[in-house]
Amino acid sequence: MFCNPSASSWKYKGPLPNPAVSEFHRRLPDHNITPLIPLPALAKEFGLGHVFVKDESNRFGLPAFKILGASWAIFKIIATRCGEPPESTLEKLGRAARAANIQLITCTEGNWGRAVSRMAKYFEIPVTVYVPKPMDRATQDKIASEGAKVVVVDGDYDKSIEMARKEAESDNNNILVMDTSWAGYEEIPQVTTSQSHEDTR
Repeated sequence: MFCNPSASSWKYKGPLPNPAVSEFHRRLPDHNITPLIPLPALAKEFGLGHVFVKDESNRFGLPAFKILGASWAIFKIIATRCGEPPESTLEKLGRAARAANIQLITCTEGNWGRAVSRMAKYFEIPVTVYVPKPMDRATQDKIASEGAKVVVVDGDYDKSIEMARKEAESDNNNILVMDTSWAGYEEIPQVTTSQSHEDTR
């Protein structure tokens, strides 16, 4: 175990959290408190007062925190595309997205694609998820269970990115939603990274 002695005096100096993000997450179905699981035996072994594990196995009914960043990024980009205010409900924004024929495009190695697909389900809009050939069938089925069209690419994750980009560029109604950035594509990945761990309530 590594103990950082400077941790007791460390202070966060970055930007303050955007209160609109937590408010938005509270409006999502299945919002709940993220449990902290006590591990008293481990605490005793290390001579500590308490040890807790932040349980991210059921975020909005999904087995990972990816839904935090994905949901906020998708909400923001669709609201911007449709000219809707940030306080719009999921139902209202979903109607606007369907009227604009918006479709989401992404690629994934697992949890990200399922999170994007869950948001598409909330908005009742199409989503296509490109996955690398080595992905197991069980993971593909979990993504498809959210209503996604799953396309298996004959290649690795980088090839999946290439295919997703081509598909997104084929129609102006398509929105590429990725948690990986490259030159000229930074806004959505930056939002997903900054918000993925923020809301722990």
